[in-house]
Amino acid sequence: MRELSRRRSKGRFVRTLRPVELDQLIRSHRRLRLSLLITVTAIAGLVVFAVLTDSVALTGIGPATGVLIGTILVLPQRRLLARLGLSPEEARLVLEMERERRSGAPALTPAARARRESVRGALFTLVGLACVVAFVVAASYFFGRAGQTVEEDAPTDPWFAASFFIGFAAACTAPALLSQARTHFRTARSWRGED
Repeated sequence: MRELSRRRSKGRFVRTLRPVELDQLIRSHRRLRLSLLITVTAIAGLVVFAVLTDSVALTGIGPATGVLIGTILVLPQRRLLARLGLSPEEARLVLEMERERRSGAPALTPAARARRESVRGALFTLVGLACVVAFVVAASYFFGRAGQTVEEDAPTDPWFAASFFIGFAAACTAPALLSQARTHFRTARSWRGED
């Protein structure tokens, strides 16, 4: 019989899972992240291959293939969440609470937790700013070359295509990283009692 007890986390009630269910959720989440990493690496390799070989055929099927791959990757996770009776938000909270429990964070003093969150916020800020710099460099290269005429038989400039993808990835990643940094700094302030 399923446990129906609930714990309060960040103002929300989260159902407590049995150890077997929690282990299934953790393993499923780990498999999902690993398959996502492998898929993104494979797609990046295909994009590089398409750019280097001037293959236009691969770009036409890209969006549909991406949607299909994403759907296939998420299906087992969604089935497990439905079986466990969890929404994606509740599963995320359960995984976050378990990660925090395993890290030993509950045993830390509030000052140590505030310090830890401040360090995390600083790291996310540095990586986010590095993404902003990468975006600026990639965008200036891309837009600097975009209006130039090119000879018909001239070799393809692989950096032109790479600058587009690097700039796009940096433009998508930087706001998320900076938002995460702000969240960590806000958490640090709350542990210090400043909020």
